[in-house]
Amino acid sequence: MWLTVPVILVLGVVLATTLTRLRNTRFEMEKLRLQYREAQQRLLAQQATLATIEPLKALAEAAYNVLMLVNRERSVVYMNGAARELFAREEGRGIRLRSSLIAVTQSHEIDDLVRQCLNEPEEEIIEQIELRGCTYRVRVLRMAISEQPYIAIAMEDVSELQRLGRARREFVANISHELRTPITSIRLLVDTILRTKLENTEENRNTLHKIAAETEVLHQMAQELLDLSMIESGRAEFLLRPVAVNEVIDTAVALFKERAARKKLTIRCELCELNATDVTVLADREQLRRVISNLLHNAIKFTPRKGIIAISVSSDAEWATITVTDTGPGIPPQARERIFERFFRGDRARHTEGTGLGLAIAKHIVRAHGGEIWAEDPPNPPGARICFTVPLP
Repeated sequence: MWLTVPVILVLGVVLATTLTRLRNTRFEMEKLRLQYREAQQRLLAQQATLATIEPLKALAEAAYNVLMLVNRERSVVYMNGAARELFAREEGRGIRLRSSLIAVTQSHEIDDLVRQCLNEPEEEIIEQIELRGCTYRVRVLRMAISEQPYIAIAMEDVSELQRLGRARREFVANISHELRTPITSIRLLVDTILRTKLENTEENRNTLHKIAAETEVLHQMAQELLDLSMIESGRAEFLLRPVAVNEVIDTAVALFKERAARKKLTIRCELCELNATDVTVLADREQLRRVISNLLHNAIKFTPRKGIIAISVSSDAEWATITVTDTGPGIPPQARERIFERFFRGDRARHTEGTGLGLAIAKHIVRAHGGEIWAEDPPNPPGARICFTVPLP
């Protein structure tokens, strides 16, 4: 019996220790359950965040604007497709994320804007910079993600907007100049009549004829501006149907036969293929004739006496190409893009008649058919060659 008490004491100690361990284990299990629930909640939150981020990344990839995200160390952590294309390395090496902003963009101006946005109170900075021959409107915005500062960069290419702005200003200046000439002539002719006796004399008849001619120029200019506006806005009606090209060319040439004869010009139709006389295109007959007539009018205007104007037609599987070539002074390379702008006049056109709208109208008619129009060097310079394409049926 004397051994019973120590045994009981030992068993009590063991039992107490076991109960304590069980209590601690239960506590640890509760703690683990709580941690599991918190981890599960964080996982669900992360999944929800990913579900939100993925569409945003898809939208960013589809955006035309350059989008980048930079951390406070000015390292790039995200770039969309437009950014990767803009800053792609010429040697073909890809851009690695976590690289420094200056290494990716190679632009001190962008780096300075990001540094300024990080260090100064402004949360948003908008500037305009020149980069790789283009003008960009740059927006730099400071934001917090997971309580960490980041800089979002958005870059929009505004080069085309600037070009259109210049074209609009030049258009206003050019149309003012073009309208001033006939209006001044009409005013002088009217003053001449008022200073003379209102009799049916030969001089007054000639003056009235000149007034009528100047008025016709103004009417033609107003009509062509209206036509151009209708075509540009898509309100002009085009009736597309199979049209024989040679018939349209013959009609246009007949309209200028007398004018060409006065300058002793030769208008020659060259068929580049054996079956060119049978080339049929899908076009509006009257609008196609107008394009060819505008090109012929220019060629006759700039070709010197006894010159040659050639019209040629060729085709491939999808397009017919119509070319008008003259033996005039030619078009300088730097003006070949601008000759299709309204009221643009090169050096050779400064002292010639016309409204300055013919080639602009031709360009928009051709593009309304889905084709292209351009100027190039003729085979035997000097001279000018203008080509345009029209779809086959």
